[in-house]
Amino acid sequence: MTAFNDFLRAVRAPLGAITLTLLLGFLLVMMITDQPVLAYRDLLLANFDSWSNFGLFLNRAMPLALIAIGITFAFRAGVFNVGGEGQLFAGAITTTMLGVALAGLPPVLLFPIVIIGGIAAGAFLGWIPGVLKVKLGVDEVVVTLMLNTIVLLFTSYLVNQVIRDTAAYGAVSQLVPKEIWLPSLPGVPKASSGILAAVVLAVVSWVVLFRTKWGAELRAAGTNLRYAEAIGIAAGRRVIGAMLVAGGCAGLAGALYVLGIGHRFEQNFSPDYGLVALTCALLARIHPIGALFTALFYALMLNGAAYMQISTDVPRSLVDLLTGLLVLLMTARVVISRRKA
Repeated sequence: MTAFNDFLRAVRAPLGAITLTLLLGFLLVMMITDQPVLAYRDLLLANFDSWSNFGLFLNRAMPLALIAIGITFAFRAGVFNVGGEGQLFAGAITTTMLGVALAGLPPVLLFPIVIIGGIAAGAFLGWIPGVLKVKLGVDEVVVTLMLNTIVLLFTSYLVNQVIRDTAAYGAVSQLVPKEIWLPSLPGVPKASSGILAAVVLAVVSWVVLFRTKWGAELRAAGTNLRYAEAIGIAAGRRVIGAMLVAGGCAGLAGALYVLGIGHRFEQNFSPDYGLVALTCALLARIHPIGALFTALFYALMLNGAAYMQISTDVPRSLVDLLTGLLVLLMTARVVISRRKA
């Protein structure tokens, strides 16, 4: 019963913020269109109109969930990681380049190589700000933002000059070998089975963070770094380890996108997944299983916005407004709680 009460307290604030945001959003829709019910119906339910729509919804949720789960490790360690976008792109481009360059290898060897390569690339980008913060006291927000820009520009060069598919339109790479593509989710033809990795990782992350000594030390380091070091915890290592995990999760998201959805690197494949995933982690109160569900909610909204715009005259940018409003409500709630404390 106590665990259930704790769960209710944990979800009360996010659910309240979501409900209030949707209500305010509905009022805005009423001022824009004379079909507000249809607009909101498509926003929230059109993802379930067909298996095709449902598959696209799961594909949108997969990278969001993986990045958000990784961000929970960074936040628990006291690091504000805003480098999810760069880490995502690093994983995607590394997976693609390895897949194209080593296409002659047997699939049983090539598949783990490209997955590990994508994870390692994202982890490396997480390691850099972690080390700079612990060793030199450099602000991680500045470093991760700079790395985002560097990686986006570098991948643009690679996809346009090095691995571009000249037979295709736009800034896209050559296809990775079909033998290493991820299979579809059973029963949902257009859904990548990569979403299963997000579900498993959410559970594993919960166990690691809240049921292991390493997770307890990481959370202690995030609460008070100096105190953690004073009682014998290698707090600096835990912070760096948390950033390695955060970057690795984002790199895995990029790898699974390439192998399961795009099958190649596309320069514009991300609608700001890194930024939205940051919102998902905050809304989930920095809990990995909560991050999975908030990622599903945001994917629902992002895809639903496109269906809403098609059926009514409500622009899909409404979802950007609702996202900002949701963050504002969650932030206000945190500030009020701190003042009361």
